[in-house]
Amino acid sequence: MSDLPKSMRALVLTGPGKTLEVQEMPLPKPGPGQVLVQVAASPINPSDLAMLRGEYGLRWPYPLVPGLEGSGQVVADGGGMLARFMRGKRVSLAAEGQGLWAEYAAVSAKRVVPLLAGTPLGIAACSFVNPLTAIALVGEVRRAGQWAAVSTASGGALGGMIRRRAKEKGVKLINIVRKAEQVETLRAEGARYVLDETAADFDADLAALCKELRCRMAFDAVGGQMTYRLAEALRSESDILVYGGLAGKAAALNPGTLIFKQARVRGFWLSKWLSRKTAPEMIWLTRQVAQGLQGGFAETRIAQVVPLDEASAAPAAYEQAMSAGKTLIAPGSFDLGVAT
Repeated sequence: MSDLPKSMRALVLTGPGKTLEVQEMPLPKPGPGQVLVQVAASPINPSDLAMLRGEYGLRWPYPLVPGLEGSGQVVADGGGMLARFMRGKRVSLAAEGQGLWAEYAAVSAKRVVPLLAGTPLGIAACSFVNPLTAIALVGEVRRAGQWAAVSTASGGALGGMIRRRAKEKGVKLINIVRKAEQVETLRAEGARYVLDETAADFDADLAALCKELRCRMAFDAVGGQMTYRLAEALRSESDILVYGGLAGKAAALNPGTLIFKQARVRGFWLSKWLSRKTAPEMIWLTRQVAQGLQGGFAETRIAQVVPLDEASAAPAAYEQAMSAGKTLIAPGSFDLGVAT
């Protein structure tokens, strides 16, 4: 590591809800089995917004560097067969201990995936959170022996991936959007069942579709009253997988619905889901994502690329326009290969 700098720039969060600040900090050193990655890009995801508010399940100590996934190039390793194998490779990666809104990050070699030739670094930065969540949720439908599901917040990037993955696997999806104008947008993309949650007849239409499609499962990224509305509309013995809290409110439920319809509500957290996967299963998952990035279900629209020095306000701007596409934070001068 003698040719590497002694320090790096990073976006730092000193406490929940605090303003992000660009700070100079020591260059991390990879330990045994770890690699040092020069970060090319890292997206802003809803999970990152939750971390900024202090509401995410990972309890990293403050001050912390946010950014849960990204892409870059392995520039050093701390020893070990897998770590040495990764050296010099362009990779996508998941954060470990500290995040990726920084020029460099040290992570376990098991948390990096070499990129297929021709994969742009900008697209590869979005390889973990959204694609794997889409694979996991649609897989839950099939494991339950179902052929239909309701998906909330369908207008965003993850909603699009869930929609495309469901189509690949033959799962019928009832898409819920939060703005009237998104209905025609999704229908133009080929979505058959699209409902606007602000419409006066939304609840009746959702219940009718759930009855028609015998739908007993929903993916809830919203929480609040949406959880209540889903439980009321779904068929008996339904499952609601809550994986987000965009409403910013506690999930609401009718006790009678839980009792008499035998509805089940459970949380889904990608980190826990991945922790239960075996090595062969992880290889299969990474191959699915790699294929999906190349024009498949995991194709991602990039709305803008923001340099690290200008990124303090980027999360707030992204939160106001999530459906426009991903915002990438770019700590360096890599060619990301994306048009915005």
